Amino acid sequence: MIRGLLFDLDGVLIHSELWHQKLNIRCLKDLGCSDIDPKVFYYTIGSGKGSDPWDRIYEEIPGRYRECGFKETFKAYKAKQFVYPPFSEIVFPDVKNSLAKLKSEGYQLACCSSSRIDYIETALSDCGIADLFDLIISGHDFTRSKPDPEIYLAAMNRLSMNYDECVVIEDSVYGIQAGKNAGMVVVARRDRDFGLDQSQADYLIDSLDEMDDILNKLNR
Repeated sequence: MIRGLLFDLDGVLIHSELWHQKLNIRCLKDLGCSDIDPKVFYYTIGSGKGSDPWDRIYEEIPGRYRECGFKETFKAYKAKQFVYPPFSEIVFPDVKNSLAKLKSEGYQLACCSSSRIDYIETALSDCGIADLFDLIISGHDFTRSKPDPEIYLAAMNRLSMNYDECVVIEDSVYGIQAGKNAGMVVVARRDRDFGLDQSQADYLIDSLDEMDDILNKLNR
């Protein structure tokens, strides 16, 4: 019997990945890196502090960037430019009502994001959904990031559940792998923008409204 629903944040509850990629494009322009295809930063989607996509990025950009320490330069510059996205404007339209319905049906809800806790809490608050979650966890509290299952196993334990009582809702390759590595059923919100490989997910959805049908199947 499924009792716990473990949600990622970016790309699942808020349509923020486009915003983050636009910031990457602006930073590349400001740094004068016209010979870097911004699409290489798609590898960063869903990554956390313990997962480093930069080896793959360096494989697809001119070699001189590795030699000049571009990773450190880019990350430092982006950090200075970063401000919170307009969370209330980019929350997926299905989220609030769907979460409220799932909550009313007795499911315990957790938000398990690789982002910093201040980012997560601000996003959930601005979107008016913070009070729907029984548990909020940041990947920054763990040594290992997605695709390691640590964050989802911690959520399972804190909710006093077993892995077969939890469903993970994700979008990124890293997140889907984390859910599968935790031994849980994984539902992925379908990616329409970045060509993410979501083939490991057990179910693909376009809206959280579809969760009821999936949960009914799992609970039969």
